[in-house]
Amino acid sequence: MIIKLDERLSNMIAAGEVVFRPYNALKELLENSIDAKADNIIINILDYGLKEIKVIDNGVGMNPTDLKMAFLRHATSKIKTEYDLNHIKTLGFRGEAIPAIASVSKLMIKSREGDIGHEVYYEGGKFVHERPSALNKGTEVIVKDLFYNVPARLKHLRAPQTELSLILEVVDYFILANPKISFKITHNGKVLRQSFGNENYETLFQIVFGKDTHKDMLQIHKKIDNITLNIYLGSPKITKARKNDIIVILNGRVIKSYILTNAIIEGYHTRLMVNRYPIAVLDIKMDVSLIDVNVHPQKLEVRITNEYKLANLIKETIRNEFRTKTETIADIPTYKQVTSFEYIKEELELGLEETHIKREEEPIITDKLPFFDYIGQYRGTYLIFQNEDGLYLIDQHAAEERIRYEIYYEKLGVKSYQKPLLFPILLELRPTEEEIIKRFINDLKDIGFLFEEAGPTGLYLKEIPIWLNDEDINAFIQNIILSLESYGSLNLSDLRDNLSKSIACKGAIKANEYLNNEEVERLIEDLRKTKNPYYCPHGRPILIFFSNYDIEKRFKRIV
Repeated sequence: MIIKLDERLSNMIAAGEVVFRPYNALKELLENSIDAKADNIIINILDYGLKEIKVIDNGVGMNPTDLKMAFLRHATSKIKTEYDLNHIKTLGFRGEAIPAIASVSKLMIKSREGDIGHEVYYEGGKFVHERPSALNKGTEVIVKDLFYNVPARLKHLRAPQTELSLILEVVDYFILANPKISFKITHNGKVLRQSFGNENYETLFQIVFGKDTHKDMLQIHKKIDNITLNIYLGSPKITKARKNDIIVILNGRVIKSYILTNAIIEGYHTRLMVNRYPIAVLDIKMDVSLIDVNVHPQKLEVRITNEYKLANLIKETIRNEFRTKTETIADIPTYKQVTSFEYIKEELELGLEETHIKREEEPIITDKLPFFDYIGQYRGTYLIFQNEDGLYLIDQHAAEERIRYEIYYEKLGVKSYQKPLLFPILLELRPTEEEIIKRFINDLKDIGFLFEEAGPTGLYLKEIPIWLNDEDINAFIQNIILSLESYGSLNLSDLRDNLSKSIACKGAIKANEYLNNEEVERLIEDLRKTKNPYYCPHGRPILIFFSNYDIEKRFKRIV
């Protein structure tokens, strides 16, 4: 038999989707405060949020009638029509948060719109009382004993300190997304975070990410058509093992977007070491009609029209900004950044000036690398040099990778002669991959690849660029497909980059391969011709420097 659930049970079910941890409850309350145009928000937490969560704001308050309505499911002041649902400008809009929280806690809301405040109190979704209340203009929400009536929910919470860290993470997101609002959060009376609403992102980086994270921060402010990008990029020297410190904000809402997050990472290009991620904040403002925020219970994921084009715009904007930054000898990793003769493990600044060398010109030897004398090889992998300043180690594989990368990158940037294959290759592609190649078959011909249909299904590859080795054909085709799948267009920049990396690595000198003096001399000469002799295309360091001071201090010759 089908029955209609009562309001209280419906709210408890909704709470399971919207409010299943203390930080979820806090997030919903903060969204309401911001929607109420508050510019000062105070958050007081007791016992990791389970005993009490209190949010006090100075926003537009509610009158007694609206305050009582706020506890009813799907009661909201933020949308009224279907048009409003498709043009959402507020953080909250469903009218589920307050009744959902009330159903699993003891919830009191005090609010003042005019001269007199009012309060309403619920326990476990049941109305207890309403009455006048003394408070300043704004709203105060007090959530006590969260999940006291749903013990199964309590069993699934993590350690108390973990719950507090998740609460702090939510507050950090709101601090970064709302630089004009001052926030203060306390736990058991101790201040954990405080921002001042002064719109200073250098200060916000220090508050949220820690001391010195603001150093060498790049700021990009750009408007293209109806899209405004405010991008704050931490130095590539300061990296993390996870992507958590890449924050994407869309129209004031922190969202999770794999595509946009990766666009930021790709924007750093080879400035990031392998499996390391930057600190970055991406703040996007765009037409609300191009965004659907009503696709996730917690509003963390959204649908964006032309998201891949937006991602490509972000990536190229960041790359262009970094291209204006020129690395110098001072950027070489030093002994102070390493613990022994192994690779550097922590923050390094990576750099790439994309190569646009004309084919008929000999690359100019730069002074980016110091002049030094070769004195030996360590473990068949690291070349050892010295000069009056100190000792240098060069990774022979990384060095040749960089050389080969820039050569191939340059070749891919100019129109190439084609060479016919002795035997056309019948490509083994999935139907979706084959369709992608067919759609861009003329564009691919322009860069040196001639495809021909092999009946109703299947494709022959008949010609390739003259510089491409046969063993690299498959890698190139897969990179073409990947680029087209990611961006919906033939992104030659990505193709050049990805294929150049692949070919450079395959043919480079390997570790544990002995080089004679002539080979070392030729390697260093070629390395000097590169645009970036400090890092391989994958972000690993090529060279490490030990100053005389560092060495003598290590041997206790200097106190």
